[in-house]
Amino acid sequence: MAHIARLAMVPKVQVERAVGPIVGLFIAELLSTKWNKRVVTICEEFPLRKAPVNCIHTYQSTNIDWLLYNLSDDQLVFLELKTADTSFDRPQEDIYRRLIMRIADCGSSFLVTDLEEIMCASLEPRKYEEVLKCVQDLRYRNCRKAKLVYLAPAAVRDARREASESEVEWLSFQDLPEEVSGELAVEWRIIRRHLVQLDSITRHSRNGVPRGGERRNYGDTCRFEELLSLCEENGNAIVVGFDGGSRKLRVATLDDLNKRAAYKWDRAEGGTGLKDTRNWIPGGKFLGIVQGLVDD
Repeated sequence: MAHIARLAMVPKVQVERAVGPIVGLFIAELLSTKWNKRVVTICEEFPLRKAPVNCIHTYQSTNIDWLLYNLSDDQLVFLELKTADTSFDRPQEDIYRRLIMRIADCGSSFLVTDLEEIMCASLEPRKYEEVLKCVQDLRYRNCRKAKLVYLAPAAVRDARREASESEVEWLSFQDLPEEVSGELAVEWRIIRRHLVQLDSITRHSRNGVPRGGERRNYGDTCRFEELLSLCEENGNAIVVGFDGGSRKLRVATLDDLNKRAAYKWDRAEGGTGLKDTRNWIPGGKFLGIVQGLVDD
């Protein structure tokens, strides 16, 4: 665990890959204890079918770190692990949010149907058969409730928790219970002690910058016309800084937007610094709102 914690200081190392299998041994019990509910693990790295592109269905998938089930509330739980304060991915969160809304509208059976279709198109069908075995329980297939949970460093939790909606819950490593039952109880105390160290490792601490000494949280600035071109080319792969977010943009005038000296923008994934998402708008959405102002 000390070796894994050290890897947080090594460029390009994805600590999630080392931490995930270890935490997975305990995750159902940890959530059960934390929530005082009965939670079971359905499957690790559960495949979620990607959305159609230009109305063409794809057999590609993205994976949630853990799919679990809250038996007490009849609720699916999508759990995503993050080990760095710079690894939050807004487009990824949007995918999970859309899935949660779809489950509420029509139930979770499509998750299994998608999985079966991906399996038929895959060169590794036996692997998908293994996943299908995990979702045989009819409760998993007929569920209409789901929530998204992030297990992430405290810096990310604190920055994101206020901006998140009710179906998203943020937990830091410090939030995990100190004790588990069973034969790995002693090992868990050691594991948790090292995981908690990740809560305090931030971009500031990694680079010896005092808190507050690094205020920039955007990639670049540009004028309005250039920004529209960027949004057109990149869509939701970028985000635009705008105080008050979409609500304020919708009541702005084109004249005001044109007069503004500069706009901050950044990559949606792997951008600079921490952002209050209430003041950042995905590029595609920004462009759509501005086009609506033109039409009006």
